[in-house]
Amino acid sequence: RYDVVCPMVSAWELHRAWPEAELIVVPDAGHSMAEPGIRSALIEATDKFLS
Repeated sequence: RYDVVCPMVSAWELHRAWPEAELIVVPDAGHSMAEPGIRSALIEATDKFLS
């Protein structure tokens, strides 16, 4: 949400072009995977790949 590298509008446009993709907006997070919310979302997403 607070990502200045990849603006939210870019994620939204990609999601509209690829509706099968899941768009996850992490509250109070930017671009760094070191942020707790981003880290949790990445772990959850990769865990879904295993199943």
